Amino acid sequence: MTDDPLSLQGQLLIAMPGLAGEPFEHSVVYVCQHDENHAMGLILNQPINGLNFGKMVRELGIDSGDRAPSLQKIFRGGPVQNDRGFVLHSLDYQIDKITVELGGPFQEGQDGEETGMGLTASRDILVDLSSGTGPARSVIALGYAGWGPGQLENELGANAWLVAPASQELIFMSEPEQLWSAALATLGVEPAHLSGTAGRA
Repeated sequence: MTDDPLSLQGQLLIAMPGLAGEPFEHSVVYVCQHDENHAMGLILNQPINGLNFGKMVRELGIDSGDRAPSLQKIFRGGPVQNDRGFVLHSLDYQIDKITVELGGPFQEGQDGEETGMGLTASRDILVDLSSGTGPARSVIALGYAGWGPGQLENELGANAWLVAPASQELIFMSEPEQLWSAALATLGVEPAHLSGTAGRA
């Protein structure tokens, strides 16, 4: 977690029309890490056709119990290391020294406690999800989106992305194909009103 006030960690990037084409067209990215040296995030709204949790754990040789979320979608997290799995999840679950606490977004739990987000890149979390002992809410992604020093800032300056506050409601949206429009709506932006060119006041 970073204390840099200019960091976009814990926020959403919403692709502008200028990012037409793969891999970021109409994408919504949760920024997991962002500092002066790099940025890393996961695309939340590109489910991989023909792949779900049940199929993934079978391919990995993990015994899937009756409580496993077998139909849970698996997402294309980004173009970097797309053979590696990442799980963005609620912080009711952690693996010591493996799970990275990402901080917000925070949401009041039923017991009144605030909960943040965690990121775990380990086969162990898939085993626990398959046995029903994993996190209550999760997004499973293959690969991630990465930016080098100043690269994300340059893209923001070129009007490639809008920045929106993240919420668990958006991150764990049951209908990810609606996430782009829903994220824009939090900013009061209608998709039809977007332009692919940068505006100048």
